Amino acid sequence: MEKNNNAERAQATKRDLVFISHATLGDNIFATWLGSRLTMAGYEVWCDQQKLIGGEDFWKDIEAVLRTRTVKFVIVISANAFDEHGHLRDGIAKEVALANILKKQIEDEYFIIPVRIDATSFSDFSIDFLRLNGIDCSANWADGFDSLVEVFERDHVPREENLEEFAIQSWRQVHKYHARSLVGGEELLQSNWLEIEDLPPMLHFYEILKPIKSSEPRSIAASCSLPCIDHGRLLACFAESEEFQSVLGEAIPIKHRYSLATEDFLIGDTHGFSQIKQRDAKNKISSIVRQAWDIALEGRGLSPYEMANQKMAWWFPKGVPEDGQLRYLDFNGKARRRAVSGTRGKRQDGNGNEVPRYYWHLGFTGRVFLGDLSVIVLQPRVIISEDSENPLENKTRMNSVRRSLTSMWFNEKWRGLIMGFAAWLAQENEYIELQVSETQSIRLCCRPLILSTDVCIQSDPVSQDTSDSSEEENERMETYLRLSDPAFILREDEEEEI
Repeated sequence: MEKNNNAERAQATKRDLVFISHATLGDNIFATWLGSRLTMAGYEVWCDQQKLIGGEDFWKDIEAVLRTRTVKFVIVISANAFDEHGHLRDGIAKEVALANILKKQIEDEYFIIPVRIDATSFSDFSIDFLRLNGIDCSANWADGFDSLVEVFERDHVPREENLEEFAIQSWRQVHKYHARSLVGGEELLQSNWLEIEDLPPMLHFYEILKPIKSSEPRSIAASCSLPCIDHGRLLACFAESEEFQSVLGEAIPIKHRYSLATEDFLIGDTHGFSQIKQRDAKNKISSIVRQAWDIALEGRGLSPYEMANQKMAWWFPKGVPEDGQLRYLDFNGKARRRAVSGTRGKRQDGNGNEVPRYYWHLGFTGRVFLGDLSVIVLQPRVIISEDSENPLENKTRMNSVRRSLTSMWFNEKWRGLIMGFAAWLAQENEYIELQVSETQSIRLCCRPLILSTDVCIQSDPVSQDTSDSSEEENERMETYLRLSDPAFILREDEEEEI
């Protein structure tokens, strides 16, 4: 009976708006998030972040909205709501005072709904609040949102049915189920870093024995098939004289000038032979590592693709590996596999046959960082083609298709692709070897670096002995759940692009 009375009163006064009161600056992020979610759920919301653009007589607007249209008054409780003396800030105090008057006028004892977002106690508020059942969002916003909507549904707060209703309801259920909290305890985190364990010990410097322009050493180094760098008018690499001369050919005669320990050169210590800043020295050694990386990937049959940011990605063409699968052992020692290519969408060819509209190909960019911890950072890439051989020339179109495709790829998939790629590079060896000469190589760890933290996310126990088919089923379920989240719904133009 009471629920029906509430609904009748709201209808009689045409109250259909949820008013969100909060500390103007401190709690903007939460208020905006809550307002947007309630709007998506079909409720009309008034929040100063959305309604007060500037130049309005805002107290007049606020009073009018509260007196004539507000059906529920949601007040965000946090430490930001109080001044240095522990009193409610003036703006919130005025809104609460008016809300208490309206609560009696419209005879709705649940008109004011406190929502707490930090450890602030409800008892810090006035005596009128002590009798209210507040909603706690301090541990998990999604849980609090779900409770708030349940109150609205109980009291028949008006809402509009819209196309996103199913999506938001699913979102509530998914996030309620997957609520997490931080707890003490070790958690291992897989990075996308391949640690550089060893660099060749000595860097050799060579003089060019013919008249040259000042710019020639750089162009010679850039065109050399052996990883090398220019250093002033000299060339430097990890190869011995005979091998380096053989690679350069008779047209570029050279003579050994001096050698330096790689670790000394990296800190800018050239023992008086020349001068170089530490930063420049690291950049030059990084260049040699990048060259060795590119040569190794090209030698394994990968194809180059220059990204929009001019970074080079190396991607798996058809037939590499032969069965299109990367195989690796996960951190529990279980054998896994990941595909390096696939298809997306369908179209009709010139003969009316149904063929894939797009092909996707896994690729990687390697970024070198030298320091106390020297690593190559693996950045997974996805290259799109229409014929399984030639990447799309239009980079805007490439990015559009790629975003749509990978929006349903989850962390576990990316982690597996990174581990599979590293295992493929190692070729069942203990290390990944990037050759810089016939006898010298840069040695990388064959497994991504693992980091640990002293806190972890509390969750339901997960079986560590799942099969590949089980993981694929988990991915399908995650895809279904994410498709229920409006944040991941594709715009119509993106759907058409696929």
